[in-house]
Amino acid sequence: MTIAPTDEWLAESLDNPLAILKKTKQGRSDDVESLYQYLMKHGMYRPAIAAKKIYESMKENKLWEVFMKLERLYRRRWDGPNVPVYLLPVQERRGLFQTSMKKSGVCFKDEIYLFLKEQEDIKEYEALFVHEYHHCVRMDRLKKKDEDYTLLDSIIFEGLAEHAVREYCGSEYVAAWTKAYDDKELSRYYEKWIQPNLNITRVNPLHDHLLLGQKSYPRMLGYAAGYYLVEHARKNKQAVTNLFMGKPSSFFLPNKKTSTSIEVE
Repeated sequence: MTIAPTDEWLAESLDNPLAILKKTKQGRSDDVESLYQYLMKHGMYRPAIAAKKIYESMKENKLWEVFMKLERLYRRRWDGPNVPVYLLPVQERRGLFQTSMKKSGVCFKDEIYLFLKEQEDIKEYEALFVHEYHHCVRMDRLKKKDEDYTLLDSIIFEGLAEHAVREYCGSEYVAAWTKAYDDKELSRYYEKWIQPNLNITRVNPLHDHLLLGQKSYPRMLGYAAGYYLVEHARKNKQAVTNLFMGKPSSFFLPNKKTSTSIEVE
């Protein structure tokens, strides 16, 4: 199973998302209620009339076929793992990153959840898939335990994934957070907040505060810093995704001989 038959699952249980999640790998192995709460924070739908309309639109636009083609293309292009991908309606009115969501996703080591609605530009689906599947391929290459991932790993994951979007879909499809701060701001933020905490792991609450820009930190701080570090490492090369996919996160750190912060060119 690659693109899971969530169209069939939704037809049977759209009003019972827990029943749907029990068919997934995470839902079978973890507390399904906690999983649902986590996925809702990232954009998974709540049972409502709006979710039913989105589901009907997803069927009408044959999104399962669209993503089957994307999955085959990028699994071959990146020699990536065969993991289940779950297509589900997005929660329009609430989400972690924005108040009105059009698409979102969550990637685990061995499965991907994509939250969708109808898009005017079909390329938006590809951009979402590229970002999330890139995470999955990189995790497969790094072979690290979940508990060993650090803030440095997390910001590089996000930076590399969005550079892949830029490379394969075009710069017009990269996320807004890639342009949220200018070079001088990022240099200052990186040196002040990110650099001293590069080795903290995901269990430390500060990890998510810095990565997402929660509490008093600049919004999407870690994401933006990761994108900039990768930008610095690519040195104007156009095609770097396959080259960088399995590089250790330390590869993307600034040259310590010249600077301990992000270099501003």
